[in-house]
Amino acid sequence: MKKIYTLLIALIFSLNIFAQFNSEHRVLEDKLINYVVSNDISNDIISNSAASSFTPFWSSDFSNPSDWVIDNTGSFGNEGWSIDPTTDSWYLQSFTSTSGGNFAELGNGDPTVTGWSGPIQVEYTITTANPIDIYGTIGSSNATLSFEEYGARFNDLQAVQVSIDGTNFVTVADNLNYPVTSQSNGSNPYPNPSLREISLAPYIGSMPTQVWIRFSWTTNFPAQATNPNVWITYGWCIDDVSLTETAPYVMEVVDQNHGGWDIGYLSTNGVGMDYTYKPQIQSDANPYMFEMTLANLGAQPLHGIRMNIDVNSGGMNVFSSSSDTTTLPVMDTASYLANQTFAPLSTGQYDMSFYGSSNNVPMSDVATMTAYITDTIYGRDNNNAGGAWRVGRNCGGLQLANKFDVYATDEITSISAHVADYSIPGAFMYGILYEVDTTGGTSTYIPLAQTDDYTIQSADRDNWVTIGFTQAYNATPGMYMVAIGGYMHPLDTFGISVSGDAEPTMSMIYDDGSGCDLGSQTAPFWYWVSNTPMIRMNLGYEVPNSINSNIINNIKMSPNPSKGNIFVEFNNMESDSYKLVVTDVLGKEVFNEEIYINSYLSKHIDLTSFSRGTYLLKVSSLNSSITKKIILE
Repeated sequence: MKKIYTLLIALIFSLNIFAQFNSEHRVLEDKLINYVVSNDISNDIISNSAASSFTPFWSSDFSNPSDWVIDNTGSFGNEGWSIDPTTDSWYLQSFTSTSGGNFAELGNGDPTVTGWSGPIQVEYTITTANPIDIYGTIGSSNATLSFEEYGARFNDLQAVQVSIDGTNFVTVADNLNYPVTSQSNGSNPYPNPSLREISLAPYIGSMPTQVWIRFSWTTNFPAQATNPNVWITYGWCIDDVSLTETAPYVMEVVDQNHGGWDIGYLSTNGVGMDYTYKPQIQSDANPYMFEMTLANLGAQPLHGIRMNIDVNSGGMNVFSSSSDTTTLPVMDTASYLANQTFAPLSTGQYDMSFYGSSNNVPMSDVATMTAYITDTIYGRDNNNAGGAWRVGRNCGGLQLANKFDVYATDEITSISAHVADYSIPGAFMYGILYEVDTTGGTSTYIPLAQTDDYTIQSADRDNWVTIGFTQAYNATPGMYMVAIGGYMHPLDTFGISVSGDAEPTMSMIYDDGSGCDLGSQTAPFWYWVSNTPMIRMNLGYEVPNSINSNIINNIKMSPNPSKGNIFVEFNNMESDSYKLVVTDVLGKEVFNEEIYINSYLSKHIDLTSFSRGTYLLKVSSLNSSITKKIILE
């Protein structure tokens, strides 16, 4: 057993770099902050469902400010706590708490302290004005504190505290598990709003007579900063604080994955990342490995707790499994691994449903994930742009990258990237393939191949672009990284979109030392980012020029290799005209025909008169195209 996030922390390097999101421009911040993860694990859970079925016996929606006492002693400028109905912090959107109206907000005005040589620490608090009688109300100490929050973390400590004497407070939850510069645009760890639930029984004893609740902000945490602006916070909003009697049995889904990141990766040659798009050959060599992290938020231990997984494709169940059972103590979390792995037999979409069960809870809430088995596309993004990193900048040319496990030998032929909508047509970008060497204890990136420069077109903005290597690279099992690079230019700048969270150290950005100064490390330096760049690695000669699941997954060739009589089967295609062009590897055209497909068609291509070797079949329409490799024996 282990407290929440323990497995994750064991994997994180001491220098972790996270991206800060600018909600107005949808562009990730140009600066990065070094982040050292604390080993102190908070005993709290962020959730979307209540941990108790009981009605709150105490609550506050801050409609009466006199219910709270604010202490902003030592304030520099206008930072500190306030109670009002308006989000004042420069970095936060409007707080959409359930009750609306007033809420407590920790804000600041980016104060600069003249002559400050640092370090300075100041604690600001907001505390219940009167004690709350828990034992006298519910007859036990099994109380759950709940509140809605929204905010961001910088180099500060945001803590939730309780006291049984009004003087000595103990911390029951904090923000140290949140990444530095984390914030909310409807994403974790601070959805707007998010519900945090904390069991107070371990902290207040068996028969308390009275309890005070306090929310505390400590600046400059840890106490290491010397810049007057590094100890500020971006804001923390709190509303709808309540106490309820904790239900006996409450199970919560904390996290889930299909890569084996927490436990299963230890028995493989890779690290267990989730791949939204995975080539069939790699899936066969490394099947889906399902894991869940479950939490016990109830007042009693959960016996016989386990994870369950169901996979559906095309509306039919194609796989089910579960983990071994354990007993999960109160307010503890554990990660579970399904007993069976799953290797899909064909390309297509696979919908995964994760849920927990125990002797006392038949079924927890259900968490879902969707992944695709492809012919050649290897991707970790969610195919939905949610921001971008500037790569070609006026301060310098950077590189943005994703790492990939190769489990079976194959050819790496191209890189696909989603170009940000603000990119300037005419800017140059290129792709680089690296081998990731971890034998020395730290990662070393060895360049293997680089594409020619690609000129960004107007139609490429907010769209996918594929750049091919001049020669396919034969990749043996190991870890590789593909990057998109740019050049310094005062006007011709571009960015690459991001989509979804990234596992620690698995997505990178390279500061080449030309002047962008991303972080505190001496350039050149590879930092890692917490958002997954929309950069994909393509294996084999099936290269999509646009990401279209129909044309990727629904074109089959057989036999291949062949003597020259090839049958191309089109299934469930969009009704349209398609051009079929076959060329040799030097680009000489040997076959060209335009056909109309209405959902299904089987087409015979006769190449028996041509010599043995490798040929490329390109199938294209106005909306998409794909290139497949043909082997003539």
